Amino acid sequence: MKRLILLLSAAAWAAEPLSIDELLGSVDRAFPLIEAVVAERQLAEGAAMSARGEFDLKLKGEARSQQFGFYRNEFAKGLLEQNTTLWGTTVYGGYRVGRGTFGPYDEKALTLSGGEWSGGFRTPLLQDRKIDERRAGLQTTQLGQQGAEFTISKERLKIYKTALKQYWEWVAAGRQIRVAKDLLQLAEQRNQQLEDTVKLGQLAPVEVTDNLRAILQRRSAVVNAERYLQGAGIELSLFFRNAAGDPQQPGAERMLTTFPEPQTLTPEQEANDLAGAMTARPEIQSLLIKRQQQTVEARLAKNQVQPQLDVFFNYSRDAGTGRTSRKGNEIEGGLLFEMPAQRRKALGKVTQVDAKLTMIDAELRFARDRVLLDVQDAASAVRAAYQVVGVVREELKAARQLEEAERARFDLGDSTQFFVNQRELATADAAFREIKSLADYHKARAEYAAATARLLERKGP
Repeated sequence: MKRLILLLSAAAWAAEPLSIDELLGSVDRAFPLIEAVVAERQLAEGAAMSARGEFDLKLKGEARSQQFGFYRNEFAKGLLEQNTTLWGTTVYGGYRVGRGTFGPYDEKALTLSGGEWSGGFRTPLLQDRKIDERRAGLQTTQLGQQGAEFTISKERLKIYKTALKQYWEWVAAGRQIRVAKDLLQLAEQRNQQLEDTVKLGQLAPVEVTDNLRAILQRRSAVVNAERYLQGAGIELSLFFRNAAGDPQQPGAERMLTTFPEPQTLTPEQEANDLAGAMTARPEIQSLLIKRQQQTVEARLAKNQVQPQLDVFFNYSRDAGTGRTSRKGNEIEGGLLFEMPAQRRKALGKVTQVDAKLTMIDAELRFARDRVLLDVQDAASAVRAAYQVVGVVREELKAARQLEEAERARFDLGDSTQFFVNQRELATADAAFREIKSLADYHKARAEYAAATARLLERKGP
């Protein structure tokens, strides 16, 4: 019983119309190009991890032995070194042991029997104090992770828009085949009536022949409409995929019975959407991230112009027995200074990064202009499509009235089957154009949702 209920529930779900959420969910889950661009996230995460690796604890070691010659000795040392983000400070601690006889030039290597423990730090005072290459790399890669998300969003936006346009093309194809079949059914139902009327001598046989011609013509139209629906379904299957990620064509039972009713676009809504697009469009966000990264590079370049002045402190103490001079604490501190006389490398780097910032600012201005025009154009298309729907519906209403009037005249003997057929074709043509206008309206809405980045309000992959 439970299995039967599950099967019935699955069947009921399968018969539900294919919704936009289900379609875009399929795109998020299994569309290959989405999967490809999501790899950008892994690339950015790898770069960020590599930048964090600059602050990994380093273990250094050295060992040597000299057993031939006048001086015979053994020496070994180990050192732990940690770079930090605190003012660019490097801290270290280690142990070394040196035994035997050393030359006067190498006396520093000698330790007491228990070896020497040491520790200290080195901190920049000018260059590398506020920023250095390690911290700059960390900041730029962290920004790169945010930039990867906007790269993914940009690709999603493009694919979503294409998927939605194909979805409405498929819905339109399904509605058109219904009109073509209804038109054929009219001619087929009328055929027996015409044959009976001809037998009674009330109509010329040519009327039956003309109706048969209309039937054949309309059957051909149904075949073409079916092929159009199949083609639209095949194209839609590129975006609508099964659990295994393979393309699947939605069945006719998943077709919407009617188009959603068009809604007008108000100037207030357009203004709000435009303001949101200026911050939500991925290409603008990507440029803002790029600008932040370049700002970090600018800070680093200006940092390199400063002279290098570092303060250092070192403490060491030997343990064990040996020379009296090696006993006790040793404390050492001082300053290290370095500065190229001309600093052309650093000044050249500053010029480069400033030029890049100028380029990015120009790109950003253009991108904002592009977004403004995209939204305005998409809004104009929505309003035009909305108006076309209204006009075509009025035309369809008039065509149906004329069709009914012509059919009434035919029943009274004041018209011919030819004119009735023409009126029916005119009504069908208006119905087809109503379907096309509705599809065009919803495609324009998809374009508008992409231009304003509203499509990205869905949960992404």
